[in-house]
Amino acid sequence: MENLLKLYGELLPVMAFVLAGYVVGRKFEFNSDYVSKPLINVLLPLIVFTNMLDAEPSKLVTLPIVTFLLALAMNYLAIPVQRKFATETDPLLLRSSFSFFNIAFFGIPIVKALFGEDSVSVLICIYLGSALYGDTIGFYQVAKTKLSPKRARREVLSIPFLYVFVAGVICKVFEVETPEVVKPALNVVSFIVSAAGMFIVGLQLGNVDFSKIRFPYFARILGIRTIAAAVIVTLLILAVSSIAGNVEEDDIRMLALVPLFPVAANVTVFAAFLKADEEQSSLLVFLSMILSVILVSIATLIMG
Repeated sequence: MENLLKLYGELLPVMAFVLAGYVVGRKFEFNSDYVSKPLINVLLPLIVFTNMLDAEPSKLVTLPIVTFLLALAMNYLAIPVQRKFATETDPLLLRSSFSFFNIAFFGIPIVKALFGEDSVSVLICIYLGSALYGDTIGFYQVAKTKLSPKRARREVLSIPFLYVFVAGVICKVFEVETPEVVKPALNVVSFIVSAAGMFIVGLQLGNVDFSKIRFPYFARILGIRTIAAAVIVTLLILAVSSIAGNVEEDDIRMLALVPLFPVAANVTVFAAFLKADEEQSSLLVFLSMILSVILVSIATLIMG
């Protein structure tokens, strides 16, 4: 129960920004770019870069592989699911919803509560694989529906995260570490990153008509997504453990939480780009977040 209280103590203040974003989105014509652009181009890359410097080299190799392969496998799993169970959802939108897990914004407060502040660097290693997939294959398959393949590849190469990742690897090779003097400020930045991510989710809910939500339809989609991801992660952990040796218990627990995380908020950006059902994408993000709070709470009680 103590761990559950810690979890809510970290998570609920951040999730309050969903309500704040919803209120702002309902009452004002607020451009989400004011929040998303500094978040994606400055704050999140800063958190990723500094935590890469503090991560163990072995974790930088093994953990991103698991989440990259998870995202890739979920992408292909979504194809038959869309044809059989989710015909009312745009195929690319569903593939993105299956592949993109909100590891950074949603995961940081959870990991702080359950594993301690120092474990954020491990979570960032886990996030790297998901982000690499999302910013390469995931982005490209959406972009090429509106742009030429050459232009789509150019757009992929313009994504800041890719250069932050390369810079982090180079600095890691030369054993550069995050200066101790800036670490207290980075704790504040990590909270801002999570809060801003939740605020954007709230903004995207501003135009949603909650009276028309088809709960059975979304429950089926999210249920399949969660169960499939849990099975795939389990298989990947077993494979990595047999190849790379023993994986630390806390790392396994963090990886086991990933299938419980919600759909990443950038799915709504893809929905706008595709001119698909933007309201449905917002609902997938929001409902998956509510489901995640329940599932993570249960997992916390089970893991102790």
